[in-house]
This record gives sequence, structure tokens and C-alpha cells, in this order.
Amino acid sequence: MNFKQTVVIGLVAMLGLFGVKSADAKSLSLTQERSPYIIAQVVEASSPVYGAWKLSYSTSGIIHESVLLMNGYYGALVTKYFNAETGKTEIVSQTMQLKSSASGLILLGFNPVYAGTKRRHPTYSPDNFVFQVQPSGKAVVWTCDDARRCSPVDLEEIPL
Repeated sequence: MNFKQTVVIGLVAMLGLFGVKSADAKSLSLTQERSPYIIAQVVEASSPVYGAWKLSYSTSGIIHESVLLMNGYYGALVTKYFNAETGKTEIVSQTMQLKSSASGLILLGFNPVYAGTKRRHPTYSPDNFVFQVQPSGKAVVWTCDDARRCSPVDLEEIPL
């Protein structure tokens, strides 16, 4: 099991979605060891997503302000945050890939770079998100980065 799978499993588990299993899915356990909990398989998304959103979330008490642009099954996330290690505000860009599961849509982040460059950011951990629409119509979003720091997300659509 690779680390991205572990992050997705952690996101789904954090949302309390134990016991969910796709009819034809291979089950993924929560740990490398045997686990009594089975979760839904992460698969390719069946429908593309288009649009723009503002996302706000906290990682270790530091607010991250992001803009997500989706163009089908891939997109870009640009994030502004204060880097405590450098003592400066930084802007990072990363590629996002859309996946699907029984728990909702999942966005996996890859290759965080300094915005406007191709230079990889040495310490920024890629972001991953789970998007759900509750039966009430309310959107719920969570993030866990690859370093396993998790947070609820405030979401606001940006009209294009």
C-alpha cells in the first residue's frame, strides 16, 4: 500500500465511514496489519468536475488559503500560507487529480512547487481532500496532507 492510499484511507476513516465496501472492490485495510474495518475502494471518477473554489483550512494552527481550479479530472491548487520555517508568506502550486469513492469525491495533490516555477517546494506536503454533499445539501470538506495533518475545510465557490 503506498502512502497516497494510506492518506486516502485515513481521510475516509476519519469521516467515520467504516464498514463500507464496494460490491466488486478489493478491500483495503486501515493498516498493514489485519483490521476489522473495511472501507470503499478509491476508483477513477465517473464524472468530470469544472469550476473554481476558495478553500480555507488550518495545518498546525497556520491558516492556508487556497484557490482550486478544476478542469475535468485534473486541476490546480494554489495555496498561500505562512511558512514558520522561513518566517515568510509563501505561495505553492500543485496538481490535483480527481478520484471517487463511496465516501465522496477525493482530490489527491501532487508535485508542490513554488507558484509560477517548476521548482519543487522542499517542505510543503501535498494536500488531499474529501468532498461530500450531505442529504441536507450541505457540502462537507476535509483535508489531510501527505504528512497526515488533517483539518476541516471552509469552501466557497468562485463564479467564473
